[in-house]
Amino acid sequence: MKNRDIFLKDPLSWTLANDGVSSNNDTDAPTLRYELETFVCDGEYRNGLLKMLQGYLSRLGQEQAGAWVSGFYGSGKSHLVKVLRYLWTDYRFPEGDAARTLCTLPPEISELLLELNTRGKQGAGLHAAGGTLKAGSGDVRARVLGILFRSVGLPEKVSVARLVLDLREDGKEEAIFQAITDEGKEPLTEASRMYTSRSFQEAYLAQYPHHGD
Repeated sequence: MKNRDIFLKDPLSWTLANDGVSSNNDTDAPTLRYELETFVCDGEYRNGLLKMLQGYLSRLGQEQAGAWVSGFYGSGKSHLVKVLRYLWTDYRFPEGDAARTLCTLPPEISELLLELNTRGKQGAGLHAAGGTLKAGSGDVRARVLGILFRSVGLPEKVSVARLVLDLREDGKEEAIFQAITDEGKEPLTEASRMYTSRSFQEAYLAQYPHHGD
C-alpha cells in the first residue's frame, strides 16, 4: 500500500484551489466551492462553530456579544470565519448549489443553522459580509459600514450607497439600472462613477428630466 491509498481523495488527482490560504477578501466562486467542499468540521472548527452559533442564538432579543477567533499564523482562523460567513446565509451559487449542502456538517451544527434560518425569517433576514479593513485614510466607522453595506448588496462606498437608497426610495432604481444594463454596463460600477459616467447620467436624466439644465 502506498501513502496515497489511505486518503479519501487521491492527493495526486487534485490541487489546492486557494494555494492553502483562505482569504475573506476572496469571492471567487470556484475557490469558495472548493473551500466548502473540503471543510472538515471537527475538533476546534466544530467547537468554534458551536460556540458562535449557540452564543448568538441564546442572546437574541438582547445585547449580542462578539466572537474573537484566535490562533497561530496559518492555524485556519480566516478559513473558519469565511466558511461560517457563507453557512450563515446558506449562500447559493449560480448553479443552484447551497453552501450547507456542499459542507459535511455534524448534526448539531446543522440543527443550529436550521434554527438560525427560522429566527431570521422572524426578523429582517440573515446577512453576512467579510473582509479586512483596508489600510489608508478615512473614518474607520465608514469602512465598517461599507462591510455592512456589502452584506445587503449595496455599494461599499457610503456616498454611492446613499445614492442607490435614494433611487430606491423614489422608485427609480430599477428603471435606471435597467437602462444601464441595456447598454452592456454594470449598474453599480457606473453609479460609483456618477459624475463621469455617460451611461449613468443619461439614465438618471431620463427619470429626473428637471435636472437637465
